[in-house]
Amino acid sequence: MMEIRLANRLRRRGVLAGALASLAISGCAMGNPFMVSESAGGKPLVWDCAMVQMSSPPKYGCPDGKTYTAFQLRDFRENAAKQAGTIASK
Repeated sequence: MMEIRLANRLRRRGVLAGALASLAISGCAMGNPFMVSESAGGKPLVWDCAMVQMSSPPKYGCPDGKTYTAFQLRDFRENAAKQAGTIASK
């Protein structure tokens, strides 16, 4: 009986250790909220924001506390790329 209890305890600890390890590893895949990147114009990038309204166009809540449409975020990105000289102007 005592061996069964010990085995159950070890199994629970193993499951808990595995869950904690997978949680720690999956945390590396998410963006670090303390390292928010911004475009050259100082505006947020779409991958730093979270979709808050699925409409046409979708709206994103960004770390700067403002809500932007997908078109606004695209314009921020394109303007920053133009300033950096990575895309040609229309």
